[in-house]
Amino acid sequence: MHGIFFYHNLGKIIFHLREKKGLTQEQLCLLCDINRSYLFKIEKGMANPSLKILNKICRALRIKICDLLRAT
Repeated sequence: MHGIFFYHNLGKIIFHLREKKGLTQEQLCLLCDINRSYLFKIEKGMANPSLKILNKICRALRIKICDLLRAT
């Protein structure tokens, strides 16, 4: 059950960081080289992204992956 809350919180944080940076989903996807529908699922807490994907997202958002994971 804790995993569900983790991914939900992770998605909310990524969503808010993306919005704060003024990026659309499409823009972030281009920077990360990931599919928009996959980013949508991540932001909604419906996906279990790998560390590789999270690292791509963090690099595009210019944050450290450890800070993202700590915030969840």
